[in-house]
Amino acid sequence: MKREFLGMDSQTIFSGTISTLERVLDARSLKHNLIVSNIANVDTPNYKAFDLVIEEEIGKTLGIIKATSLTTTHPGHLPGTKSHDAGLKSRVTATPPLSIRGDGNSVDIDKAMADMAENNLMYNALAQILSKKFTGLKSAIQEGRR
Repeated sequence: MKREFLGMDSQTIFSGTISTLERVLDARSLKHNLIVSNIANVDTPNYKAFDLVIEEEIGKTLGIIKATSLTTTHPGHLPGTKSHDAGLKSRVTATPPLSIRGDGNSVDIDKAMADMAENNLMYNALAQILSKKFTGLKSAIQEGRR
């Protein structure tokens, strides 16, 4: 039995943005673990680096599979093609099999560190957004008691 509060389903308070942010944070955490694994194996012969295509993971997690088409509104416009909002597939990809190094290892430490910094920034931004959502809920609860 679902409770009704001001005409709204009580389960929808947490099922929207907050659960979405939770899933995206989980995907960012998984990407961090892959990057750390690549860095840890930088000296392992024949190790092939892996990467999580995060935008596709987010798209899969959120179930976003909407294709949009562009329409030309002026004869001078270029024809549009279908695009996807946030990706379609979740996949962990191996880096190209060619390696500059002689031991067959495909980890590029500079790229891995840059990827880690970018992922860290995105994770922190998402965590701040989630924190603001909880602050807003707390404020709504406190104001409701007055």
